[in-house]
Amino acid sequence: MEIVSFVILHYKDIEVTDRCVRSILQMEDPENRIRILIVDNDIGEKWEKRQQLQFRYGQDSRITVLPIMENGGFSYANNKGYRLAREQEEISYIIVLNNDIEFPQKNFLELLDKSYEQHPCHILGPDIIRQGTGEHQNPMDTRLRTREEAQFTVRMNRLALKFYPVLYPLVSWRLNREEKMKLQQKAENETFYQKVQENIVPFGACLIFTPEFVRQEEVAFTPETQFFYEEYILTGRCRKKGYRIVYDPALQAYHESGAATKAEFAVKKERTARTARSTAQKRAARNAQSAAQKHTARNAQSAAQKHTARTVRRAARRRTRFMLERTAAAAEIYLKTLD
Repeated sequence: MEIVSFVILHYKDIEVTDRCVRSILQMEDPENRIRILIVDNDIGEKWEKRQQLQFRYGQDSRITVLPIMENGGFSYANNKGYRLAREQEEISYIIVLNNDIEFPQKNFLELLDKSYEQHPCHILGPDIIRQGTGEHQNPMDTRLRTREEAQFTVRMNRLALKFYPVLYPLVSWRLNREEKMKLQQKAENETFYQKVQENIVPFGACLIFTPEFVRQEEVAFTPETQFFYEEYILTGRCRKKGYRIVYDPALQAYHESGAATKAEFAVKKERTARTARSTAQKRAARNAQSAAQKHTARNAQSAAQKHTARTVRRAARRRTRFMLERTAAAAEIYLKTLD
């Protein structure tokens, strides 16, 4: 039986990664097929903190931690993990996943073998269910983006970035509206996600590269993007080579969407809030006495809350700008693959 290598892209939250690892280790594995490779892509963190992963998992022979030192982005880090997993076991499944994925099925390996036997292919996509909303995130799309659609994305994103301070409210409103419409459409088409699908664009939070793909391909993603459009580029590459992509709802994964990014902004938010509270409290303690002290304390608390609210709004603006920048850059790379 083939080895099954889980390549987990770690970023920011070690507890989220640990839940992912534990969900894998609870799988039934009588033939000792499971290997876990944690790609530590938290390049902005201090080395002392990054070593926590090695301290936590270093004694388990099934788990390898691979630190990434260069800021290459999503595709680059995953390719590093894919290559190492392939070097260790050239004929194997390689499952590339985000650290906020969890597997609820203890018999996942049995179901994986059965799916691959019934649907021989190069890439398998499980039913990825977003925790909290129940949204089915896979398939991500049923067709590739056209050249015109990608060009439109580049133009609109560049325009939004050029006039970002003015256009941010409109951009934010539109993104939220599109997200709500997408959720509504998926809810109305529940039966679509209950049957096997082919010729789809798989969702990149969890991609199963089968032994057929691993045998032939040295990297998972090429050309590399920092973020976004990886799935469309991968699907286009597979279609050019005649590779099959199959979505099979018999395989399941839970996804806490954006957990790593949320954790990063939550840490910044809490750090700023603590600083604001501390500053306000010290100022209140120095300047207030008796009844005036209570009044000042209330003002200080109000000031801290307002400061925290402003921090949250600024974080949202930064996230939206990040999405616009990275999507435009990735769409330009995608356009080159269509030539």
